[in-house]
Amino acid sequence: MQDAAVVETGSLLGRLRRMLASRPFLKDVSIMLTGSAGGQAVSLLLSPLLTRLYSPQEFGILSVYSAITAILVVVASLRYELALPLVRDDEDAVNLMAVCLVALGGTTVAVGLISALAPDALVERIWPIPLDPANSLIYRSLLVVGYACLGGYFIALYVATRAGAYSAIARTRLAQGVVGPTSQIGLALLGAGAPGLLVGSILGQSAGTFGLFGKVASGRSDLLKAISWQRMAEQAKRFRQFPLVGSWAALIDAVGGSQLLYLLITTTYSARVAGFIFLAERVVSRPLAIIGTSILQVFVGEAGKTIASDPALLKRRFYQLVTRQFALAVAWIVLANLMAILLFPTLFGEDWREGVPYLEAISGAYLAQAVVLPVFHTLQLLERQRMAAAWQVGRLVLTVGVFATGVALDYSAPAVIAAYSAAQAVACAVFLVMMARSIQQVQR
Repeated sequence: MQDAAVVETGSLLGRLRRMLASRPFLKDVSIMLTGSAGGQAVSLLLSPLLTRLYSPQEFGILSVYSAITAILVVVASLRYELALPLVRDDEDAVNLMAVCLVALGGTTVAVGLISALAPDALVERIWPIPLDPANSLIYRSLLVVGYACLGGYFIALYVATRAGAYSAIARTRLAQGVVGPTSQIGLALLGAGAPGLLVGSILGQSAGTFGLFGKVASGRSDLLKAISWQRMAEQAKRFRQFPLVGSWAALIDAVGGSQLLYLLITTTYSARVAGFIFLAERVVSRPLAIIGTSILQVFVGEAGKTIASDPALLKRRFYQLVTRQFALAVAWIVLANLMAILLFPTLFGEDWREGVPYLEAISGAYLAQAVVLPVFHTLQLLERQRMAAAWQVGRLVLTVGVFATGVALDYSAPAVIAAYSAAQAVACAVFLVMMARSIQQVQR
């Protein structure tokens, strides 16, 4: 009986391998998901310990730091990294990578200067807790370090995506899920407080950066000799729409997305409320984001090759990803809302019971963002940055308008967040229509 079970298991594994071998896109996505799911599982398992070591207010501080970093880092390489999968020649690609690194160095210096010279009054208005000079220096320094580390990881990520090194990317996802929470736990035990949360976040987000560069460059050191200022200038000029339009559009998009919510909540209500939303995102939205991001990386790699050669495949893949992600997101978010009332206080501690209404209020935004994420860079890949920019400006205006109206009418925090969630859903639906029509025009 046992031998028969072993044979049956081997047969199933064999069929699975053959199926994946015949479907490269699914194979690459499964590789990405394996590492991402492993890292996310570790993060989720350690979350109950983290919520007992850190207070909702300390998580609120992390949410503000993460929001500021996420908003700024989208322009770290002036969006040149998104052009890497579009370059077919290896020597051109390595010169474009050099452009990305030079851009990262320049923007890091700029962020450092802004961080150092920002008036204390402005910092105190944005930051959720009062700051003495020593703490102010710590948080300002961590912002610059986190920006540079995360920007470097994104360059490495798209270099690896162009090379199809999905196994290496998956290993970094696993490392991020392990390094981040474990370092935060260790720092909490050492009494680091909120800065420990921030340092752990930096360590987790940048885990595997050098490994990705090393994996892609292994055995290709000769390519480094092809780097020249002239060829870098050629690549920078060839893809100039990415910094001229795509970079500021991405900045507007980051502001108009979920990151702005943390800043608005903190300045309007409290860091405690921001902490509740941050936990909801970590537990409910992040698993969907892990899946969506894993698919997005493979989609970008495939789309870079099929936009010109096989637009019909691009169209099929787009609709396939959107519909399946929608079904998955609905099932997960409904389940999470049903279980939250019981699990939040049981798993995370009684202090977190108040977070349930905020999860319910923001679930619509999580659903909409999850559906869009696997195909989010479609307009960028089609080099329609102006169209993407118009949508991003529109979403920002809608987000700020809805939030400001809710606050002016003295609505409760959950009600304002629910209105924000509905606005995000409308904006994402419009974005899907814009991408679908653009793909159709390319096919014609």
